[in-house]
Amino acid sequence: MKHAAKWFALAMVMILLLAGCSSGGGQQQTPADQPGGGVAAGTVSDTLTYGVGVDARTMDPQMVDNVPTANAVMHVHETLVTWDKNMDIVGRLAESWETSPDGKTWTFKLREGIKFHDGADFNAEAVKKSFERILDPDLGSPRRSILSMITDMEIVDPYTIALTTEEPFGPFLSQLATYNAAILSPKAIDEYGKDYATHPAGTGPYVLKDWLPGEKMVFERFEDYWGEKPPTKTIVFKVIPENTTRVMALQTGEVDIISNVPPFQIEQLEKAPNLQVDLIPGFRTIYLGMNFKNKPFDDVRVRQALNHAIDRQAIIDNILLGTAEIAIGPEATSIPGASKDLPTYDYDPEKAKQLLAEAGYPNGLEIKFHAPFGRYNMDKQVAEAIQAQLAQVGIKADLQTLDWSIYSDMLKKGEETQLFMVGKGSPAGDLDFTAQICWVTGGSLNYSFMSDPEIDALVAEQRRTVDQEKRLEVLQKMQEKIQEQLPWASLYYEKQIVAKNKSVSGEFIWPNEFVDLRYAKKQ
Repeated sequence: MKHAAKWFALAMVMILLLAGCSSGGGQQQTPADQPGGGVAAGTVSDTLTYGVGVDARTMDPQMVDNVPTANAVMHVHETLVTWDKNMDIVGRLAESWETSPDGKTWTFKLREGIKFHDGADFNAEAVKKSFERILDPDLGSPRRSILSMITDMEIVDPYTIALTTEEPFGPFLSQLATYNAAILSPKAIDEYGKDYATHPAGTGPYVLKDWLPGEKMVFERFEDYWGEKPPTKTIVFKVIPENTTRVMALQTGEVDIISNVPPFQIEQLEKAPNLQVDLIPGFRTIYLGMNFKNKPFDDVRVRQALNHAIDRQAIIDNILLGTAEIAIGPEATSIPGASKDLPTYDYDPEKAKQLLAEAGYPNGLEIKFHAPFGRYNMDKQVAEAIQAQLAQVGIKADLQTLDWSIYSDMLKKGEETQLFMVGKGSPAGDLDFTAQICWVTGGSLNYSFMSDPEIDALVAEQRRTVDQEKRLEVLQKMQEKIQEQLPWASLYYEKQIVAKNKSVSGEFIWPNEFVDLRYAKKQ
């Protein structure tokens, strides 16, 4: 592998080529059936250190709105249901459940004998209190919508609760599996209220023992955990924002596992006999969004032209070095229900020029192009490559890269944006997550400001369709309509790049980007 500086210098020269680059990687560990894990024979280290790029923002599950924070929260808290290694829903705090004939009432039988970290009992009252809290508008949860369809909660007995929704809701279990639906200690809720994050108390296998913001989080094993005891006593999340520094920390043994490895450093890591690199397919789509409110992207022909102007494979081969899959639609095909049969917009610069001419831009046009810097793997370099490709068809893109905190506020307002690059994952592993926030009129992440009554109706229909086969049909129609409207130029499905010391085993990296270290160990 060439040195980083030389590689970066060559990136723009290489981008118009289609020479493939491959990268290897071992197979990641798979979890046992829930709760899974346990201690294998041999000596297990007391401490496992995970090098992270950003710190958690909160330890209140109901206030989480990003994956890095969720990774910390979910080692302390648990949900009624979760996913197995195939992303199928299984019980966690709930033993079983059943649905009423009309599809509106879900009755959950809860596990008995479970204690929160502060000694409070886990029971139906605790579930009700947690859900009432996230639904309280005064809390201001950014994910209140995941449970907003609940209209009634009935405690049938101390360990049975019935949840009734306004209408049948197909993805209800997937929403209950997300970190925002974690169950909090009722005692901690009463004692700390909105300050719960400073005294988190869940039912999970680890307790937060120390937190130095911007430096590290320390989790210690909860010895009274109801499930199988984790093998590692202490897990440390060590914050190392700079990618190269984080890689060096793995090489020197300062940390045991890292994520978001830059593609150009994979080969270097693979040469180390004690290290392993895993490439894990995920649910995230990196895309170019186009603002319908602002010209020229109010014209679908311009949106089509931009799609044809992008050489996605060249970007994957020469910048991402094969660590992504070309996007054939807005949803990563690894997400259940994502269509693999949609109209595609292949790289065709002549077609792009023709469409621009038809739209009234025979001599090209100038646009504003915004992108984040440091939020996604190689995001700045990808944006620069796209800028060069657009120039080939007569689109002069004025590129501005911004820090994510500033950039995300700009996207929400939409006053300054025309073309923008962003990524979209799926914490729930269900298309409803994107549908309700990206596609509907007024959705919280509808940065394109698309408003289409037919799409709105299809989103509503898929939500109330409980029969999964019928729901898949509705989802297919929804995706076809979105591909017709083209609010995005979907670029690629990002793979997660995780590197670790080979002495580490038992970790599991979910497709929704959760890093589960519950049963990880270093021997």
